[in-house]
Amino acid sequence: MTSRVGIGTFIIDFQSTNFDDDSKIALGMLHAFQIPFEGVNPRDQNQELFVLDPPVSSAGWSFAKLFIAGQFIERLYQMHSEQIEKSKGKNFEDKFVSWLAKKLEDSKCQAKIKIAQEMRI
Repeated sequence: MTSRVGIGTFIIDFQSTNFDDDSKIALGMLHAFQIPFEGVNPRDQNQELFVLDPPVSSAGWSFAKLFIAGQFIERLYQMHSEQIEKSKGKNFEDKFVSWLAKKLEDSKCQAKIKIAQEMRI
């Protein structure tokens, strides 16, 4: 990724059969990613950097939208560019979500994530 200027907010579909546990893992991981950034106080900025909407449940699954601010994605890319570039996907968005999904899986989160249809338009 060469100097991506103006990455917009990512909208990610977050699907889980155990929303309470999986959402805690995911949000905890995103909070932990904030800590290395100088000048970012997670308590002050987490609402600006990411938010997970309340879920809608159907057939044993919970469905929610995870919004991640573009500035946070840019910072994550700066820290993890090599891993993100090696992730599956044809474009940056797919590679980033693939990398994030792997990080969630490594953290024992069983939620499934994918780029929301709203981002594909």
